[in-house]
This record gives sequence, structure tokens and C-alpha cells, in this order.
Amino acid sequence: KGSLHKVIEMSQDITELETKNYWMRKFRRAKTKDTLAHMFERAEQRYSNASKIVASIYIAECQRTREIESGVILNK
Repeated sequence: KGSLHKVIEMSQDITELETKNYWMRKFRRAKTKDTLAHMFERAEQRYSNASKIVASIYIAECQRTREIESGVILNK
């Protein structure tokens, strides 16, 4: 692939990482609050320099925590 194509793919990946829905899909793999905490910490550390991504991570983590507390177990 050409370098321009790679830049476009990277841009699309970053845009997806900035969405709450992306992180909800990832965090719904967690079935317990402990697992979610580990996933959250790892994601937060990995993207700590990207504020839009971290904001999406926080929002998705809060929503998934409420789902787990409510007994909602999803894999979607």
C-alpha cells in the first residue's frame, strides 16, 4: 500500500477510536467490574495523550459499569 493510503487508514482508525460506540463494543466483553477496570486502565494508559479518545473511553466505561450493575451482560 502507498503511504497516502496508510495515512488515510490511520485517520479512519483514530476517528473510530474517538467514538463511544467503539469502546462500548470493547468494554462489553467485560462481565465483571474488575475485568472492566483492567480494560479501562489499559485503554486509558495507551491513549493518555489523545483527549478525544480518552473522553470516549471514560463515557463508555461509565455506561458499561451501569450495565454491569444492572445485570446487563452483552457481547455486542
